[in-house]
Amino acid sequence: MLTLDDFNTLTDYEKAEAVWSGSFLADREEDDLRAQLYSLPVFYVEVVYDAIGNEIVAFRAFTNKQLLAPYLAQIKIV
Repeated sequence: MLTLDDFNTLTDYEKAEAVWSGSFLADREEDDLRAQLYSLPVFYVEVVYDAIGNEIVAFRAFTNKQLLAPYLAQIKIV
């Protein structure tokens, strides 16, 4: 099983491959960037994407559930 430390040592291409095998959870926009949240078996990954440049600019892997707050703040209960 891929650990957080293992993920952080991967190349960007390998990180993308690992993320796509995870589960998409949510997305959000901030400034001109879009962030997408994925769940892997033992951690989360936020993929930051520049839509104008059409490229991934960062991967942020974490286990701290407090970092989910920006995504939870967007949920609207009807």
